[in-house]
Amino acid sequence: MRRSAQGLTLLEVLIALSILALVLLAFNAVLVSSLRQTSVSGARTQAVQILNYLGRRIVGGDSFLLSGSTSIVYGYGELRQNFPDLPQEARFANPDLYRAEIRNAGSPSWANNLGVSVNEYRIQVCWRQAGQEHCTEARTFSAPPSGSGSAPPPLEGIN
Repeated sequence: MRRSAQGLTLLEVLIALSILALVLLAFNAVLVSSLRQTSVSGARTQAVQILNYLGRRIVGGDSFLLSGSTSIVYGYGELRQNFPDLPQEARFANPDLYRAEIRNAGSPSWANNLGVSVNEYRIQVCWRQAGQEHCTEARTFSAPPSGSGSAPPPLEGIN
């Protein structure tokens, strides 16, 4: 009796299918993990772009952002209303998916020691994903807000 004429046994087919299922399961886990990381990276990239946008406005002496208040918070859905020039695209470029907080941390000690009139601003941009809130944060400096409501003078060498 020749073995090749008989074909595969049921046991051989089941083993081959089991191995194929394990390989596909591992591939699926890698694929899902990669998609999740790509999604988080895209959202973080957009948050950093919003953070940079706000930072540039602060360094530029934007009196709207440099009010005498110690903290300004823009909730989810408020960035587009307050900053219409932000991108208005769908998905990650949608400013409504992010919230931002700008805190005036006051004059840093090194600035006082150098006799420089400058305030430190902490900017935090957050987004929700997979039931959690993720945030990115940066610091920048600008002239202290003026009491007159006009724009502060530019920082020499920066503006």
